[in-house]
Amino acid sequence: MSGELSEAVTALAHRDGITAGAWVRRLLLDRVAMQSPDDARSGRPIRRPEEDHAAIAAAIRELARVSTALSVRDEASAKQSLQEARSLLIPLVVRRPTP
Repeated sequence: MSGELSEAVTALAHRDGITAGAWVRRLLLDRVAMQSPDDARSGRPIRRPEEDHAAIAAAIRELARVSTALSVRDEASAKQSLQEARSLLIPLVVRRPTP
């Protein structure tokens, strides 16, 4: 497999949250119209760095602040916390995780 094809397969697999091997197995199962639970398994999970876990935890705390602010009708604080949560989560979604 060429490096370019390997990179393309890896990128598509990571977009789907699975390994390249699992992505290829699923593609092959689809092409041969076969069902095999053993072959359909996704393989090892993609690991996120610790800083991603910290950002996700911080975003969850901000979303809790949104809920609290809304319960006391503090729209300005709710908007601020929502914006903070978005600023934490969007970079995680846009960036590709590393295996």
